[in-house]
Amino acid sequence: MSEESFEELYSKTISNKKFDKTVTGTVIQISRKGEIFVDFKYKADGIIPLYEYSDDEFKNPKDEFKVGDTITADVLKWNDGLGNVLLSYKKFKKREQVKKEKEIKIQQAKEREKQKQEKIKNIEDFWNNIKIGQTYKGKISKITDYGIFVDLGFVTGLAHKSELIWDKKQKLEDKFNIDEEIEVKIKDFNKEEKRISLEYPQKGENPWFNLANKYKIGDIVTCKVVRFMPFGAFLELEYGLEGLVHNSEITGLKRVVKPEDELKLGQTVNAKIIDINKEKLKIGLSIKEIEGTSAEYGYEEYIKG
Repeated sequence: MSEESFEELYSKTISNKKFDKTVTGTVIQISRKGEIFVDFKYKADGIIPLYEYSDDEFKNPKDEFKVGDTITADVLKWNDGLGNVLLSYKKFKKREQVKKEKEIKIQQAKEREKQKQEKIKNIEDFWNNIKIGQTYKGKISKITDYGIFVDLGFVTGLAHKSELIWDKKQKLEDKFNIDEEIEVKIKDFNKEEKRISLEYPQKGENPWFNLANKYKIGDIVTCKVVRFMPFGAFLELEYGLEGLVHNSEITGLKRVVKPEDELKLGQTVNAKIIDINKEKLKIGLSIKEIEGTSAEYGYEEYIKG
């Protein structure tokens, strides 16, 4: 079989090029009109008119290309009627941009899926290794009346108000802020329900002890009625320190069934400290033992009435 001549090979190459939708060649001229002439090894040169260079009519091809540069464009016509191959640089660029954006979206989707799988694994590892007493640093994600939610990175835990502050009247918003980083401990958790209870180590020592240390059994104190329970009333010795006067210790004049029948909220009375239990953080009071000393506050008149 004889070797094909150069002319035959060239003819085949020229014929094959007619099936190309995109060609790459060398810039051989840029006219005053902004036309780019391209040599892409075809029997005719390619031409990119200014209107096929960019949608921006003020864009100048000479700012981007010079003679000798390589350029790629889409084929519009293999013969524009003047013997040139009509090319479009802007259509090629748009297509490449769409392709690039598609590739970016695919890559972003892959990255999201990767992050999702990593998060799933991290969450599984967290629950497999969690222990009561472990310490974590997290950011406060939500503050409610009953506590704060802390983002531990992969899961969120709840620190109840009672674990955060001693003063029940204090608002959590006054002490904590959203996105604030705090250190917490695992108090309890439920893997099945994916719930975590947190402690706050920086809550500090209960101020009840410092307040209670100011008093001793037998002291007479002036108190204010702050709460009622079926078994008695709580009296405030000072802000942050309360004691309980049992129904049987309210008065010796009668049997007390309901403390609210004998006392009023906000009422001031004298009481005697009859017990201080530091283990249970409780103070026992008696009005009965010093009955008659609260006349100045109108208590005796109220009892007799």
